[in-house]
Amino acid sequence: MPNSLSPLTATFLSTFFVFNLLTLTSVLSWYDKGHRIVGFIAQANLTAEARKEIEKILPGSMTLADAAIWPDHEGRNIRDFDSLHYGSIPENASGYDQARDCPERNCMVEALKWFTAVIADKNAPIMVRRLALYYVAHLVGDMHQPLHAGRITDRGGTEIPVSYRGQTTNLHFFWDTNLVEMETGNEEEIAKRLTANLNEAERLKWQAGDAKQWTNESFALVHSHAYNTGPSIELSDDYVEKAGPIVRRRLAQAGIRLAWLLNIALK
Repeated sequence: MPNSLSPLTATFLSTFFVFNLLTLTSVLSWYDKGHRIVGFIAQANLTAEARKEIEKILPGSMTLADAAIWPDHEGRNIRDFDSLHYGSIPENASGYDQARDCPERNCMVEALKWFTAVIADKNAPIMVRRLALYYVAHLVGDMHQPLHAGRITDRGGTEIPVSYRGQTTNLHFFWDTNLVEMETGNEEEIAKRLTANLNEAERLKWQAGDAKQWTNESFALVHSHAYNTGPSIELSDDYVEKAGPIVRRRLAQAGIRLAWLLNIALK
């Protein structure tokens, strides 16, 4: 992973993305809730140095929580970036393998490595660092949602219909949205609640690893619980009760790790 962009790459990216980045609207919707929670947790755990640098990179009064949802809104106009949100791993594999699962390096694991290096490069154009920050804030959240490391055969659960208490959706969306919506309060309140009782030993334990390890954690969770939906498309209360703590832990881990990653990159 290079520590800085070549002048040619930086110039190309700056020119390519400038039209997408100059006009930014604040688009908030229900399914952004998880990413915003991760952003609020990270914001509360930044060093003063990282916080100051992020204020330089982001436009106006945009927060890290706002930045984290950009790739799912304005970023979707860049269709080549769609594959960066996932990391499909064969069901019988032991975990992520770059040569097998991401040979073109166009998945969330490799993208997070590259964008983090861009953020750390203070010689890169501000627009390029801004784009990189949007994606780092978003991708850390993505890779902590188990079904973003799901099977390629069912597109990470998007092709598995499920129902719960009269509402039908797909398995991926249920984990992305429905389970998060069951948490009471607004995003900032939930962020504070999820980390209120986090002890220092657990915090330090989470501040370790890399994109591959965090993806492998999701890969393990998706097979130990997420795909175990039972014979019917109707999810049981037991399934949901077991999923809730997983979602809460993964949101908290994502926020703490995002702050840790940015604190290192922006020293």
